[in-house]
Amino acid sequence: MAEISVLIADDHEIIRFGISTYLSSSKDIEIVGEASSGEECIELFKETHPDICILDIDMPDKSGIETAKEIRELEGDTKILILSMHINKNILRDALEANVNGYLLKNTEKADLLHGIRAIVKGQQVFSDPISNLMKESFLHGSNRSGSYDHEHITEREQEILQLIVDGLTSKQIAEKLYISPRTVDTHRANLMEKLELKNIAELVRYAIQSNLVSVD
Repeated sequence: MAEISVLIADDHEIIRFGISTYLSSSKDIEIVGEASSGEECIELFKETHPDICILDIDMPDKSGIETAKEIRELEGDTKILILSMHINKNILRDALEANVNGYLLKNTEKADLLHGIRAIVKGQQVFSDPISNLMKESFLHGSNRSGSYDHEHITEREQEILQLIVDGLTSKQIAEKLYISPRTVDTHRANLMEKLELKNIAELVRYAIQSNLVSVD
């Protein structure tokens, strides 16, 4: 199995050590660098060009969000995962504006972190349940819920998958629920984003809620 190169940035040494030790136990993961600050992360990034960067929010010199934005400017295709204890609307908004690929809380199970990294590298976006719920609440709060948009070009199957995406299900979970392959789910997701001219899952969820395309519990 091809290795996934990972750069970790967190100002707490014990957290870096724990993440690095756990991820290194997987044959498909290679830790290429560990940084204790945003500036150090950028320098290591330029040297190592990792597949994915795991960033804390609070770091010296540059925050994780600022670091993510700079990484995006250097190499737009690099995957970025925020791993933080913080959860509030302002930080979430800034993270989404930085176009991160995932946002997990630090109380996430180890296995979920590993699964999240693999999913992100495959092109998916991954969010902890409280983050997904906050996204839905934020988008719903900003919606006029008018339902006045024309979405006749979205198929019934795409509508079904869109609802499950908003509900927070992964491609694998959606595939199992609908008795189709994860690759088929990914194809439908890509078609949805192309039709609606959206760039990522966060934008897709926002659009679906604000356009009254899905039901929100």
